[in-house]
Amino acid sequence: MMRYLILGILLLGVGNSDGKEGESAKLARTAMVSPWSPKVSEAVEVELSAGKLAGAVVLVAQSGAPKHLGAYGLRSLESGESMTVDTIFRIHSMTKAIVSAAALQQWEEGKFQLDDLISKYLPAFSEMKVWSEDGSTTAAGDEITVKDLFRHTSGLAYGFTAPEELVGVYSSPKLWGGDLGQFCDELAKIPLVHEPGQSWRYGVNTDVLGRLVEIWSGQPLDEYLQSEFFDPLKMTSTGFMIKEGDQVRFASVHSSGENGVTAGEDPLGQKYLLKPKMNSGGGGLVSTAMDYYQFLQMIADGGERFVHQFLKSETVELMTTNQLPDSVTQIFFDDEQRTKIGFGLGFSVVTGPSEGWDEAAPINEFGWGGAASCHYWVSPDDDNLIVITLEQTVPYNWNLERAMKPLVYELLGQ
Repeated sequence: MMRYLILGILLLGVGNSDGKEGESAKLARTAMVSPWSPKVSEAVEVELSAGKLAGAVVLVAQSGAPKHLGAYGLRSLESGESMTVDTIFRIHSMTKAIVSAAALQQWEEGKFQLDDLISKYLPAFSEMKVWSEDGSTTAAGDEITVKDLFRHTSGLAYGFTAPEELVGVYSSPKLWGGDLGQFCDELAKIPLVHEPGQSWRYGVNTDVLGRLVEIWSGQPLDEYLQSEFFDPLKMTSTGFMIKEGDQVRFASVHSSGENGVTAGEDPLGQKYLLKPKMNSGGGGLVSTAMDYYQFLQMIADGGERFVHQFLKSETVELMTTNQLPDSVTQIFFDDEQRTKIGFGLGFSVVTGPSEGWDEAAPINEFGWGGAASCHYWVSPDDDNLIVITLEQTVPYNWNLERAMKPLVYELLGQ
């Protein structure tokens, strides 16, 4: 990796003397260069010129090593600071895969079985109700299993995926205002949106999984992730808060609308400068492109990195292959039907030609993203191709992934 760290020194002379980005300085601060880099950079610059994003960092790796790492545009529209390859981003739901991996470590140690009822560890979930469209509730016929949490088949939701009548309780400070233990106690009072195991609904499942990691390991989630993942994977800028001195590398959130991208605020209201009360396993981490690459490369390499076996290869296969029940043919967000996209124990998975949704994605590709329009995907059948596109734009959009994905797969054949 030393040769890549050396390559990681940023090219100088791309900003004004006052440190702010000039109109002529939207060129990429490219830290790693490959034959793909000019076309990758051009595709990002098109999105910048169209006003679809303020700035981004893009990493492309293959065969176990990064091939391209570039920073584009601005880290903050308000300050005019340039994006750099070591910029720290709110990665939101990119947190989920890491926490899922942490839970599976505990599974490998025999702390639980995938078909265990979560009420075995969290008794508050033993008598759940199920919401009906007429507003009534009935007793759940089945209980939530641990596997349901991994694959989002529990019936738990988010405020933006819940029925209108449940949006308020999913967004309430009472739910989110304490630690993970309080969160789970309050969550168990909310009716499920469907019977466990009967459908797919994106929700707070991985936050519950994070609490279970605490119970199984006997450690707070942040401490467990630090010792078992961040330290051995050399993820030096990843955590539930910004380390002292790193604030200068923290990207601002921007809003996208009819007039392009403008300065905005973090949609979750998190500042990340103080230790949070709740370590959100579903969306609480900050990270960098290179840090997250270390995690994905470990997954792509069958659970091993830096002479350390984090997970067994068989466990990684459970994460990266479809584990949905036969009754759930694909994942979806209301009318957004993600054709031929399943879900493993931590990642979405392409199960067939995804016509009408993600047509450039090959079968077996896995990945996910984060609320501020961060994306990543891995193609094991293309020499473990890894692509990470990080930005901070709300509402969530697919602009950069859709611009990059067909291009990257086309470049593989050249």
